[in-house]
This record gives sequence, C-alpha cells and structure tokens, in this order.
Amino acid sequence: MRILFLTGRLPYPPNRGDRLRAYHFLRVLAREHQITLLSFIGDDRETGNIGPLRQFCEDIQLVHRGQLQSTMTTGLNVWRSIPLQSLYYRSSVMQGAVDRLLERRHFDAVYVHLFRMAQFVADRPRPYRILDLTDAISTEIERALPYHDPKWRMIYRLELPRIRRYEREIVRKFNETWLISDAERAQLLQGKADDRVIVIPNGVDTDRFRPSNPTGADNKIIFVGHMGVFHNIDAADYLARDILPRIHQVLPSAQLDLVGAEPADQVRHLAKLPMVRVPGHVADLNAALNDATLFAAPLRFAAGIQNKVLEAMAAGLPVVTSSYVNEGIQATDGAHLIVADEPDTFAGRVVDLLQDPALRRKIGRAGREFVMSRYRWEDVLDRLKIVAESQAMRR
Repeated sequence: MRILFLTGRLPYPPNRGDRLRAYHFLRVLAREHQITLLSFIGDDRETGNIGPLRQFCEDIQLVHRGQLQSTMTTGLNVWRSIPLQSLYYRSSVMQGAVDRLLERRHFDAVYVHLFRMAQFVADRPRPYRILDLTDAISTEIERALPYHDPKWRMIYRLELPRIRRYEREIVRKFNETWLISDAERAQLLQGKADDRVIVIPNGVDTDRFRPSNPTGADNKIIFVGHMGVFHNIDAADYLARDILPRIHQVLPSAQLDLVGAEPADQVRHLAKLPMVRVPGHVADLNAALNDATLFAAPLRFAAGIQNKVLEAMAAGLPVVTSSYVNEGIQATDGAHLIVADEPDTFAGRVVDLLQDPALRRKIGRAGREFVMSRYRWEDVLDRLKIVAESQAMRR
C-alpha cells in the first residue's frame, strides 16, 4: 500500500511518547508499504533530524509551525467549539500540502497521528483514513486537573468538554480509529459498541532493552521519562519529595536517579535533595536501567501505555507503579510488577523489594516475559494487512 503519514511533530528523535509511537509505526510499516511523511516542524533546526527517517520514506515534506503564528491562530479562533489543541495546529499551509498530495498522487490510506491533525482529512471521503488517537486525552486531562496550578486548572476546565465532544465526533469521520489499550477504548466508547475503534498497542524493542547486569547497584531507584512533560514532572517531584523520604526512614542509603531528556527546572532542582541525581538524557538507557535496583513510576495521572515502564520490565527490572499506569498495561499485581498508590504504601513496596533480592529477580523475570508476549510493534503490520485485504475486496 502507498500511505500518507501525517504527524504534528517530526517523529524523530523518538524521545517522548507521541514521537515514539509514530516513529516505530513508520519504521515497521516501511517494511511492506511505501510511505510519504508529511509533518509539522516547530523550528528549522529540526530538519537535521530528517536523515534517520529517509530510509523509511519515499518522500518527506515539512511544514513550519511557528509558536507565535499558532498562538495568534488559536486566539483568533477561540470562539469556535473545537479544542484549543486543534486550533493551535490549524494551518492553511498544511491543509494546502495535504490537498496537493492527495490530488496529485495515489494513496491507498492516510494515517493521521493524534486528533490535532484530524482536521486536515476529516471531511475527505477517500482514501481510507486511519486516525490514531493513541489515548483518550480527555481522561488524562480530567485526572490531571487537581495537580495543575489555578490558572491552568481554569483553562483545562474549559477545554475538557470541548475535547470530550471532539473525540466522540471525530471518530465518526474516519474509516477506523486506533487506541493504545483496552482501557482507552472503554473510556472513549463509554459502553457503546463500535468495531471501527481498534486497539493497537505499543511495542518494545526487547533486543535493545534486556537484562545485562544480573546484580545492579544496591538500593538504587530509577525513574525514566521525558522530564519536560507534565505527568513526568509531577511523578519525579512526588517521588523525590514525598516517597523517597519515607524510604530513607528504613533505608537511608537509597539513591534516586531521575533520567530523561529536557528536564524542567522543577526537576533539575530536585538534585539539591539528599540522595537524588538528575543526569538528564543518557546515551545508553538500557545500561542505566541495568545499573539500578528497581524502577519506580508513581504517576498520579496517566493515560494509555507508559512505554518507560514496559522498557524497564523488558530490561528485567522490578517495577513499582500506580494503578493508572497498570490500567493500560494490564499486568498482574504481585506477579509482573507491583502496584501502589498512596505514598506510604508505595514507599513500603519499594523497601520490600530493595530488601528482598529473590523477589526482585522473580518479578523482573516475570515482567520481561509478560512484555515479550504482549507488546510487539509488528501488530501494526498485521492490522494494515487486514485493511489492504478489505480494500482489495471492494475493488
């Protein structure tokens, strides 16, 4: 099939959740399909990231989206009922690029990454249109409301009903919609049946993320994530300020590493706390995981599947995480990972693992086996084969 691949961010480097999914789908689909990538970029410097994508694409086209222009477009159109996020990405230049490609070239399908990009093909009758919502964003926004400062809480309270309505309506305009987990599908459909809404999970590169150090460091806790994203900033702060002191009451030697690209000031300042390091981006994430004793991910609000947790499990690291995270992963608490929510309980579970090497090994092995059996990037190829077959039958 010839596919137009439409993204709001250039899917490289795959250093955050949205880029990660788009990059791996692009990489895997390129094995059997011809792909034209059309993407926004926010800065001309991003053109330096095109190189690794060329091997997967027969053509790459970029549209510049300046912050000032996007902010002005949002302000001038705020009276509209569509979400601010979609208004921010509104662009006559992108619309023109999409229209020209679809008129001048034959495409069998359009893959649209996230609802912010849906506006550019939503009203077209063809070709076959796939919307990858990934998450039900309305769910994460609702869960995050208590943790925002008052200004952002007010904005998101106004935005939330717009997003809920838009998510329901936009699904009807696409041939099919993809979500990352059964939990996200249930949140979106709210008990209704719709066989056009399909679960395509993320995958994990289990050759890259694997056990390589059977011992690891003593009492070393690690949390990984893009440290400029709100839910990771909150989790890092919560882990360092509320949970780690409780761990130190039992194990004063416990150390916490907060690893991830582009740490916000709030995260960098955590390095001033006792036994907390903020190394930022690391060149070899698997080595960093294997150098730790366990992975702690106390996200207080989340949606979809947290790939950082899957990668830690693939590396054989025992994981302690929250109910919201495991809602997407669907692992068995106490077997594949440990689930805890309140700070006292979370700290207690971490201490239990730090003090029990046999339990750590058991959960680490089971977690890796679980990920290997459930999470494959190649699932997206299987879905496209079904699409291709159904299209062929209609011809």
